[in-house]
Amino acid sequence: MDDRKDFKTEFAELLENTYISSNATDEEATEFWKKINALLLPNIPTKLYRFRTCNVDNIMSFQKQNISICIAGAFKDEYDSLIYINRDVINKSIQEFIDSGGVKAICDSFDDNSVDTILGYLYSNDIIEKIKDSLPMTSKDDRLNYLLNNLNGFKEYLHNRISTYIETMRRDRFTKIACFTEDVKSLYMWDQYADGYKGYALEYDFTNYLLQGCLACPKQQGCEQENKNYSNLFPVIYSEKRYDATNNVINIILREVMENTKAKNINLPVDQLHWYKTYLYKDAHAYSHEREWRIITRCPYQLDSDYSEISNLGCLKAIYYGPKMEKRYKDFLMNIAQVMGIKQYNVVLDEYSTNYELKIIEI
Repeated sequence: MDDRKDFKTEFAELLENTYISSNATDEEATEFWKKINALLLPNIPTKLYRFRTCNVDNIMSFQKQNISICIAGAFKDEYDSLIYINRDVINKSIQEFIDSGGVKAICDSFDDNSVDTILGYLYSNDIIEKIKDSLPMTSKDDRLNYLLNNLNGFKEYLHNRISTYIETMRRDRFTKIACFTEDVKSLYMWDQYADGYKGYALEYDFTNYLLQGCLACPKQQGCEQENKNYSNLFPVIYSEKRYDATNNVINIILREVMENTKAKNINLPVDQLHWYKTYLYKDAHAYSHEREWRIITRCPYQLDSDYSEISNLGCLKAIYYGPKMEKRYKDFLMNIAQVMGIKQYNVVLDEYSTNYELKIIEI
């Protein structure tokens, strides 16, 4: 019996168990991507499909031989890219700081004049003076209570900022996504994503796509951005649990808090894979039958809209016409496909079969 793991399971475990610190060297990051490419490149299906509705934007994108991409917040699934933040961990960390005497130590430092040294690691002198002036200096107990109250206030700020950040990730224009499936005969996909069989499906061969880098970006000419658009292709990870982004999000928010202090030079580590993990987890029970793959682009040059496009770089190979497609759309698409020189297929319901299976007929 072959007990080897499916490559998708290996990929999920590799991604989940790998942390590439933002402080990591280029060599460390490169080593991880080598592992990812060695695992995925030989296993990318030679045929991946994208189901489309017949609207102006989709047809224009097809005619231009582009792939439309969008932010995660444009997807229908409300849980798509909805990261999980463990608020209990946050409360526990703050309470541990209090219980360990952290607040008391800061309070005591005012009495032995060491407060400037302690706060000096984080704040500039003018901010330290403002902090000292804001504290009631009448007694140690007053100062301690003041600091504790402010720490609780920071806890409230942290929770509010977390809620904002969760939605920010779903509305992030820096990251855009295109979705594909392995099954062109899926009744569910034709119904849900091709307007009840009235749309069409496009077939792609992405086996060499990852090696093209920024060539997929329509704005590559004159782009001076350091972070280029490498449109990575990944299988979706179907899981019973959402991606836990607690530690990464806390560090990201703390970075923001310290932007106006000397601590802005303290680079709190964030997992470089945080953004990919955010956009790859989906509910196993609801969506595993979709057998989805995603192109994820992270490009600072496409921030002007929730939607954008990247070139298909010649990966488009065929088009499949839904059985309920209107003739006017089909005629128009057939003319375009003929000029492109790609294969064309009719998708029909097989009335002479006892199986629930669509029939594919090449035109």
